[in-house]
Amino acid sequence: MYSIYSGVDQLGIVGTVAPGIFAQEGRCWRFVYENPSGEAEHCMEPVSWRGRYRYIAGWKPVWSCDRHAGELVGARRAPASQLG
Repeated sequence: MYSIYSGVDQLGIVGTVAPGIFAQEGRCWRFVYENPSGEAEHCMEPVSWRGRYRYIAGWKPVWSCDRHAGELVGARRAPASQLG
């Protein structure tokens, strides 16, 4: 059995970015593959950044862990009071 916490599996898939995004205050906006069969789950890393991402309907605020903050526009390290 493979674990999301190890970061990789024998194919290098588990833990890598999966399609899909999620904007919920206090949770990382990215999905990552949680097992070799291709199932995705929310990134469970603690958030420490706030930025924005362009959806079809326009720009929305999103929260991010350190690993995925580089993909956001205007990402800034947020104080704990703004992280949800």
